[in-house]
Amino acid sequence: MAYQSPEQLAQAKLTPLGFTLVNRTLMPYSFVDKEGTKFQAMADFYHAGLDLYVEIKCDHLNGKTSKANAERAYARIEPDKLRQYPTYCQTRHQWNHAAPKQAIVQSTIGSAQFAIVFTKEPDAETLGRITKQGIQAYSLARFASLIDLQLACGVEFSA
Repeated sequence: MAYQSPEQLAQAKLTPLGFTLVNRTLMPYSFVDKEGTKFQAMADFYHAGLDLYVEIKCDHLNGKTSKANAERAYARIEPDKLRQYPTYCQTRHQWNHAAPKQAIVQSTIGSAQFAIVFTKEPDAETLGRITKQGIQAYSLARFASLIDLQLACGVEFSA
């Protein structure tokens, strides 16, 4: 079986529910990290009828506490390691894979408008970060079931 990215795995479940892949489009919000640095974010999917953005993650969120902190950590990666393990390095060091960043986005927009969905069971480190940051997150299967129920019954999605 060929490798499928987390977004490809999610697309198979979310597109039939009315979600559109929007992973190259900035969300219409601005955010500020703990150091006061403004940033924007991109979600992976959007459902216009529900006004709901979805961020897809595989199984890990790093603990980088600010955009600058993440950029410094990523810049320190040895080029050979980055070439050999690009995905691993990105998930461990980039700001878009940071639990604090996801928490800022979710708390600013609201968990009913921004869902974090994992395609695999999060690792223990990530589960701790999710709990510490107060992030509302779902497995892909659970999220798809909740949305399907909401669409079928008219029940509002809530975290």
